[in-house]
Amino acid sequence: MKQTDSEKGKNRRGSGFTLVEMIVVVGIIGILMAVLVGGFGGATKKAEKAKCQELVHNVATALTTYFNEHGVWPAPILRNNNRENNMGLDVAICLVDMGFSADTNGTERLGLTTPWAQKVLKNSRTANEGTVVPGGGRVRDHILSYAVDLDGDGIVESRVCGKIRATAAVWCCGPDGKSYSYKDGQRRDCVYSWTYGQTQGL
Repeated sequence: MKQTDSEKGKNRRGSGFTLVEMIVVVGIIGILMAVLVGGFGGATKKAEKAKCQELVHNVATALTTYFNEHGVWPAPILRNNNRENNMGLDVAICLVDMGFSADTNGTERLGLTTPWAQKVLKNSRTANEGTVVPGGGRVRDHILSYAVDLDGDGIVESRVCGKIRATAAVWCCGPDGKSYSYKDGQRRDCVYSWTYGQTQGL
């Protein structure tokens, strides 16, 4: 049986998508992509902070272990015998000599840095302490800091941590490159090797 022209037109219209349908599909795809990218960004941020927390904890443990085994601090730490120090190249090399190992890109040039600065150092062999880190600050701001118990009383003192029960304390800024005191820094993604309980009653 032969189709009429109107029946042919109906078949043609029924076999494809209308413009409105295409716009709706593209819109849905766009929304799904935005949700996925947002979720991925959040997961990446959490992973970087966890990596930073692990690094800070491991460095504090390495320092404490060294002191417990030898009863004295390594020479580079004794040279920096004030209450707050930058974990620069001399201390980083000392830690490597102690057997400390981690993803410490930049150690051979500047010392131990946060994951955010490590990215910059990994991508550019000419990066230095003044190189800008995309999230905030410069590489120098992302070098880990530390303080140790020099007088053997079991208390570490510094501007950032105040007084804490520990042999060694290590901390660093968050992605924004700014360092804050322990109380403020916890809300601003700074990373510390100690817990709130270690600061109580001092």
